Amino acid sequence: MPTQKTQAIVIRSQPLGEVHKIIRFYTVEFGKVSAVAHGSRRSKSRFGGSLELLNYGNLVFFEYPNKDLHRVEAFDLVDDFDAVKADFDRTAYGCYLAELVDATELVGQAADQNVFHLLQYGFETLAQTEDVPLLARAFELQLLGLAGYAPQLSRCVACAEVFHGATVNFSPRLGGLLCANCEGQDTTARSISRGSCELMNHLQKFDFSYLHRFRASNLNHRELKFVLSNFISYHTERTLKSREFIDNL
Repeated sequence: MPTQKTQAIVIRSQPLGEVHKIIRFYTVEFGKVSAVAHGSRRSKSRFGGSLELLNYGNLVFFEYPNKDLHRVEAFDLVDDFDAVKADFDRTAYGCYLAELVDATELVGQAADQNVFHLLQYGFETLAQTEDVPLLARAFELQLLGLAGYAPQLSRCVACAEVFHGATVNFSPRLGGLLCANCEGQDTTARSISRGSCELMNHLQKFDFSYLHRFRASNLNHRELKFVLSNFISYHTERTLKSREFIDNL
């Protein structure tokens, strides 16, 4: 039973019995890891508040071979993203980013350091950005790209035609944009403006430190939120509770 050490971010927590918790981490070296933190619900737990959702730290865990559930030995806190947790709306979006990683990445899937760093940079930017929903859209697009689900946004996904005109159609089922000649291939495709399409194209690639350079109109926000939420639901086959909570804020 080997002892493993790695950097990790808490992306999910649930009670186990009266005094324990199951913690799900996203880690640099092992991808998604689930482990029991024994006694962590006790008032005088040795873990203190280190295992709260969104916390980043150095994890030590006992790995049980051929098992999906391991055991937390220690978690030394590096950053609790206090500036995020001090704001209700930012906390809600932080939980959404964590849940999205949980929904997109599979247990046992090879670790992707880019996913870990995307989540870390996402929380850091979330603490200071003015346009929180736009950060969420950028995070969605970049995570989808890392997971192999990047939508096709530069050409028609059916015929590869370069787009012309003021509007295009977005098809979650086919994985991207449809031109006017191919829109009949998916009657559920949503018409969106070229401006929203171009904004998504930029958000797929940019560094979060440049988020302040982007300006999104109310129309951009509505269209991106609609098409990406449907795209994510289609590919993950899950309803994300934190996204529903944000929609009701």
